[in-house]
Amino acid sequence: MPFVCREASLQGARGQNEDALRHFSLGQDRVAVLCDGLGGYPDGGWAARTFADAVEQAVTRFIPADDTPPEQALHDWLQRAWQQFCSEQQNQQRDPQAQTTFVVAWASDTFTLIAHVGDSRAYVLDEHRIHWHSRDHNLYELGVLNGDIDPQVTPRAQGQQALLYRTVGSQKALKPALQMLPVLQPGQCVVLCSDGAWQPLQDQDWLTLAQSDDVGRDLHALLQRAVTLAGSKADNASAVVVRLE
Repeated sequence: MPFVCREASLQGARGQNEDALRHFSLGQDRVAVLCDGLGGYPDGGWAARTFADAVEQAVTRFIPADDTPPEQALHDWLQRAWQQFCSEQQNQQRDPQAQTTFVVAWASDTFTLIAHVGDSRAYVLDEHRIHWHSRDHNLYELGVLNGDIDPQVTPRAQGQQALLYRTVGSQKALKPALQMLPVLQPGQCVVLCSDGAWQPLQDQDWLTLAQSDDVGRDLHALLQRAVTLAGSKADNASAVVVRLE
């Protein structure tokens, strides 16, 4: 499949960039990974880099049996990556509170599979509309799911509502959300992005990447816009795009 992958990451107003991005081949398929180390906790950048590397190692080194369902294969890879993360955290004597969010996309000629934890997002879109996007693991989305928050009245998380209830860390089990989606059609994209990228923007802003003749250039411009809009509060802004040509 003729997948095009591009990535970009800006530091924003933070003292360092604690996002980590990877994309690589799996036979004819493409896999993209984005991790966003949790600010406010020590070793966030280390957590993001370590888990991103661990996911790439698990996917490329442990080939599942031919009859393994893709969801099971990805689940197993993520659990291997988490075990590697916990082992390296202990061996390197990193802070036990180090945590990261993540989102992974596996694009194949028969399916598109997304996994995520936290508020790093995935969008599946074309130039006309967003077909699907992941739901953040925060108290706002939990309130919407339970019927306690009306998204028409409160369209975005505010204050304590943005607190995460799922992350990658050594002190609690990894519980990723997996979503099987149809195969990408020509011109469709999967966009993975950190919260520093999606929060200042409107969801519809990402549609420009599906019609771009230079995805890398336009992705960088979109992230620069996010940083500019956020001003002095700009977080690290990162994204990976997988587009079927």
